[in-house]
Amino acid sequence: MKKHIITISTLILASLVFAGCEKFLDTVSYTERNTSNFPASEEDALQLVTGVYATLNLDLREFPGECYIMQANLCSDDQYGGGGVDDAEAQAWDHLMYNDIDAQGEYWTALYSGIGRANMALANLDKVKDEEMRNQLLGEVHILRAWFYFELAQMFGDVPLVTKVPGSVEETREYPHIGNHEEVYGLIASDLKTACDIMPSYPYGEILTGTGHVSRWVAEGLLARVYLFYTGFYSDKEGKSITTLPILDSETATLTSETVSKEYVVTKLEDCITNSGYSLVPDYRCLWTYSNAATKPDYPFMSDCAESWYKDNENPEQMFYIACAQADDKYNRFVMYCGLRSFDCGDYKPVFPMNKGYGFGTVNPDLWNNWDTGDIRRKGSIWSATDEAQYVNYTRHNPPAGGTGDMTPGYEVGTENQMEESLLWQKKSQAIACYIGINWFFEFTSSSLYYGNDKKDFGRKYCTTDFTILRFADVLLMHAELSDGKVIYNGMDGMNAVRDRANLPQIAYSVDALRLERRHELAFEGIRWGDMRRYGKAYCIAALESQLGQDIYNMGKPTVMKDQGAGYRARYEATWGFRPYPKSEVELSNGALQQNSGWTDASALFTSWK
Repeated sequence: MKKHIITISTLILASLVFAGCEKFLDTVSYTERNTSNFPASEEDALQLVTGVYATLNLDLREFPGECYIMQANLCSDDQYGGGGVDDAEAQAWDHLMYNDIDAQGEYWTALYSGIGRANMALANLDKVKDEEMRNQLLGEVHILRAWFYFELAQMFGDVPLVTKVPGSVEETREYPHIGNHEEVYGLIASDLKTACDIMPSYPYGEILTGTGHVSRWVAEGLLARVYLFYTGFYSDKEGKSITTLPILDSETATLTSETVSKEYVVTKLEDCITNSGYSLVPDYRCLWTYSNAATKPDYPFMSDCAESWYKDNENPEQMFYIACAQADDKYNRFVMYCGLRSFDCGDYKPVFPMNKGYGFGTVNPDLWNNWDTGDIRRKGSIWSATDEAQYVNYTRHNPPAGGTGDMTPGYEVGTENQMEESLLWQKKSQAIACYIGINWFFEFTSSSLYYGNDKKDFGRKYCTTDFTILRFADVLLMHAELSDGKVIYNGMDGMNAVRDRANLPQIAYSVDALRLERRHELAFEGIRWGDMRRYGKAYCIAALESQLGQDIYNMGKPTVMKDQGAGYRARYEATWGFRPYPKSEVELSNGALQQNSGWTDASALFTSWK
């Protein structure tokens, strides 16, 4: 295992040497450029900011099995760890344990590299002469730095606080100050509020720096997400009422007297809803790639849908996303981790349009069984082998209660040693297949309707579709929650606007109704885990324990989901949902970084299923 040094090596490379950006930018060498002459133009400034965006893409191309999004999905009550018998780390996440305490070391380093790049950009974008362009670029970098810290803070809790470029190599030799939750969230809030205040108000489709760049509207939406998590989670953890976000002065790294109130956040959400130009797409299914024009004709679930997938960058609901593309350093490999592990029949027709992968994130049957069957989002979000596969083969093992017995092989339970197999898989982040003529193609973008030529199959490792971090639907739901159901969109409150899109009847606003709506609308999008934690310890533990006793298969043998180690309740009470700091980083900090609670005894270690 490599050593992971966040300031001694990474931040020197990312913050003091422009050459560190070269592999991300695919442009000319910057070894002869320095802070006195770079950026010299808007093009230079855009390249500098691109280096910050490059860190964001690492989630999907380099660290899909280690990133916060995967962790948030697997730790939540909606998904199990899954994977094969050798994928103990995925199963450990599901049970709030670890198999390799250094598993997220490289991911930690990558996030701090992004923070270092952001700090360098913030220190130098004042050279951009056009004020509007300068404010747009500064706002983008503030948003990205806030996002990196928000991932770290949700994952680890208190983390090293690096707010500016080191003045010398000597400064990097001292380990950074470990920010407490007020300081870390104070920086996140400061960054997002600054972006809200300075960025231009160009609507969707007209963002000054072009497609794929974050905007003022993204800052407003993320500020609400941060506010809700901070005030909810820390009110519960600290045992007191917290109603505002702190603000940190990034120059002095000290808290100010200024705060962000609920009223301010609501005002910003209303600005976003009213002025951003974002909107809900008419059919929920068209948010997800299985509805694409190449796959849709052969997929019965989409037969009644008049529209097709709203392509990345052409989706009025997609606000903040991790962009992917056809290039080795930009492919989306997150979807391969989430693909169906449990079939190897040579003929993929029985599981169309799903695809083959590592089998992470099988779905908790409790979610499927307790979801209104009249809600199109249920089948729009979950692929059920017993419902959608043409054939299910239980011949090798005895079926669980309600099994269908001996059937023609198709979807086969337990192949490739699949663990925690529920016969349910999420559909939102998958490499979706298509037929071109009579030929099966792993990747639908191989079609000439998208990026291919109808002849060459890009293959399952080369998905080009993006992962959405913030959707307009979430903005509407957060506004409903913070305003107690105020009418805001098409004559409805945000919760009922989202329900209306799913062809569901209007209901009275309540906290419980809002929480259920969020769970269904935003399932498998990396949001549920944060919601569970901010709703309080009692809610979170009850949700985690809903997984117990559910029918699953381990390596094809029927069993039920069981507590591992000390169990969900004890593990959450010990950790509050935070992950362990990478052991190598703790050691390199020379005592500055103390391991999180709940991660230093034998009950935290997961080796295999019991």
